[in-house]
Amino acid sequence: MDNLELLQNTVLFKGNSREDIELALGLFQERQLKPNTTIFTEKMPAEALYIIKSGSVRITAMVGESEEKSLLILGPGEFFGELALIQEADRQVTARSEDTVELLMLTRKDFQALMDLDPRTASRLISMIAKLLATRIKAYSVKLREMLLT
Repeated sequence: MDNLELLQNTVLFKGNSREDIELALGLFQERQLKPNTTIFTEKMPAEALYIIKSGSVRITAMVGESEEKSLLILGPGEFFGELALIQEADRQVTARSEDTVELLMLTRKDFQALMDLDPRTASRLISMIAKLLATRIKAYSVKLREMLLT
């Protein structure tokens, strides 16, 4: 799958025209990673959104002094690190490549450029991130409630 097709099939760019996506694609950087490469760790400054082109990425969190818990494994077409585009904060999780991984990366700085170049596409992207976060909050609050009640 080429990079344009990847973005067209990613929920983040739903509702955008091919031309809008092509403009945004010009701001992404490609990265190739070897297996077990750390992409970012908890408490690192959040600086970019990543979309997986190939391979898989494990998302983990520290649950104790030295105990890391696996939260999920993401594959092609999925994305992570989206909060970096909308807030300057530290990462809450760690992301590592499970195998050889190809990523598309959009830095906060490049996203700011997209907001200047094409505010409509940038606002659609923010809207999709907000919808995703609302869905995750709802799902996690149910899980948290279940954990507290058991």
